[in-house]
Amino acid sequence: MPRSGGAVIPMKDEVVILAGVRQPETEPWEPFAVPVLDFLGQLSREIRRERRQNEQLAAFGFWCRRSHMEEFRIRYEDGRFRLGRGVVFHIPAANVPVLFGYSLVMGLLAGNSCSVRISSKSREQDQILCRILDRILTRPEYKGMRRRISVFSSRRDSLAVREALSACAGCVVWGGDRTISEIRSMLIRPDAVQLNFPDRYSISILDTLQLGYMTEEELKNLAHRFYNDTYLLDQNACSSPVFVIWNQKEESKEAQNARERWWNAVAEEARSYDLTAHKAMAKYELLCKYAMTMDEETKISRYWNRLYTIEVQGIPSDTDQLRGAFGMFFEYRGDWRKALTRLASGRLQTIAYHGIEEQEIVDFVLKNHLFGVHRIVPAGRAADMDPVWDGQDFIAVLSRQIGREA
Repeated sequence: MPRSGGAVIPMKDEVVILAGVRQPETEPWEPFAVPVLDFLGQLSREIRRERRQNEQLAAFGFWCRRSHMEEFRIRYEDGRFRLGRGVVFHIPAANVPVLFGYSLVMGLLAGNSCSVRISSKSREQDQILCRILDRILTRPEYKGMRRRISVFSSRRDSLAVREALSACAGCVVWGGDRTISEIRSMLIRPDAVQLNFPDRYSISILDTLQLGYMTEEELKNLAHRFYNDTYLLDQNACSSPVFVIWNQKEESKEAQNARERWWNAVAEEARSYDLTAHKAMAKYELLCKYAMTMDEETKISRYWNRLYTIEVQGIPSDTDQLRGAFGMFFEYRGDWRKALTRLASGRLQTIAYHGIEEQEIVDFVLKNHLFGVHRIVPAGRAADMDPVWDGQDFIAVLSRQIGREA
């Protein structure tokens, strides 16, 4: 991509290179190669030094720190021989900030070069990350990594996207069902592997009694982590809880107080949330829609304008269609097992829990052969990206294992 005075000049077909090169090299590396880990360590340090810091970018910078990447590497020390596949093409969803960074890192860790297409309307956090990436990649010590990374913007149906799909050894697509169907209709290399992450929804299971026992400081910390899982991503991420299941045997004044105390703590954390006029109107319209169309008896509560809750007496049959946004949550009181049985469709991604043993949830899912349930994590960790996501292993799929006789 030609440059003039530091400015990025668009190529034909409205393709703009934002970081790296136009066409990455195809040579496969071993997973968790030292140059990759060194590069990610430097990326983490520079993100955390940025003055124009924001929470999503800071979280990504902390996540890709060298020590964390080494933890991932150790998990794959199983004596098997692997190499990357070549060039992996990534198409991240535009409504989740910095998602392209996480996807890029997974492709690099698996031993691949990566080409990433992001929307021309990408968020400010994405633009900042691209500038940091390109700044590092222009340094002589990272020229080898520069040849392995391409981040560009274009239309989703552009010639550049079609060319990348037809030549890639692997493809990672994040987005709605429609987006994935569109990409699947395009020509892709016959031997290319695909990781598709379609529409999902997630839930949180909170034990009412256990929350009632928490100190103010403990409650504040948990509410802050819940805020990070939900508000920071405008609840657009599939991992952001939409439904809160209050596990309790019966209603009592203590249970009611515990729930109100929780939502007040969340609302307090949400004071820092950037609730624009557009977000407020969209949330209110969505609230009105559910109030008018839901068959179940509901109770709507408002904790200032940054938090709405819709309490249902029974689990609706169309839970796939229930979506929170900008600080709106559904809640249900009762036994978590009964609720989970109704909620566990193929689209259920993450269960975030507090006050219940993780193994108890795992055993229930396995014993009852439930659909969905790709992740079970402590409350406040729903957004933590892991090499195993949506039940699919990035490293295993995006690398090739070299088989040999025992």
